[in-house]
Amino acid sequence: WEVLSDKTAPSHPNVLQGAASAAGESEPPLALFDKVVCRDGDLSVKFRIDGSERGNAAGMVWRYQDPNNYYLLSLSADDRKIVLHRIRNGVAEVVATDKGKRNAAGEVDEVRAGQWHVVKVVFRGPKVQVFFGNRSLFTADDSGILAPGKTGLWVKGAKGAVFDDFRIDKKS
Repeated sequence: WEVLSDKTAPSHPNVLQGAASAAGESEPPLALFDKVVCRDGDLSVKFRIDGSERGNAAGMVWRYQDPNNYYLLSLSADDRKIVLHRIRNGVAEVVATDKGKRNAAGEVDEVRAGQWHVVKVVFRGPKVQVFFGNRSLFTADDSGILAPGKTGLWVKGAKGAVFDDFRIDKKS
């Protein structure tokens, strides 16, 4: 991860760039914010997925306990989906949403590489609400990880993503 100058950034001049996994690494890198640990909160970030190669994605992490246990909201430019995952014991599980489609959770058409987007996650106890472009996208109810944890950012793919204006509003 590195801070770079980007004239296109919504709150320019700088962005946080997440480079994708290096060859041989099995996990995409996480940027964790050590100073804030919360059980309930609001997270938001502006992001741009770089490149149009297959597998490019960006995401937010919360209730991070360790490398094998946390929540992840992934946003894919390839299949244009936003999916809520629970990483438990190192295994990614899709969390069912109020849309009822377990494998197509939160599908949208607007996630595009090379464009700035804003995403927000509101989490209180087992309730999670996801906003994309300032509109409510879906909600979920999951009690898999309720302990307080760290928050952060995630990237996947050959080109990675850039992030701007990450905000954490700790509620508890």
